[in-house]
Amino acid sequence: MKTFEASNIHCQNCANTIKNALEDDFGKIEVDLSKEPRQVRVDLKDSEVEKFKSEMADLGFDVIKEL
Repeated sequence: MKTFEASNIHCQNCANTIKNALEDDFGKIEVDLSKEPRQVRVDLKDSEVEKFKSEMADLGFDVIKEL
């Protein structure tokens, strides 16, 4: 599992947008709305990280850093 901090995730609807758009490609995604900045956990291979970041950005959620 990789954990990323991401911006512009404000509520459960934002989390659902991420899950609905990306889970088919990347598998189960967990969004922790209790942390600020929000944390997104997903089981990625190293080769998938840049694609994941790009697709998050396309949805309007910028990945700040990997934890």
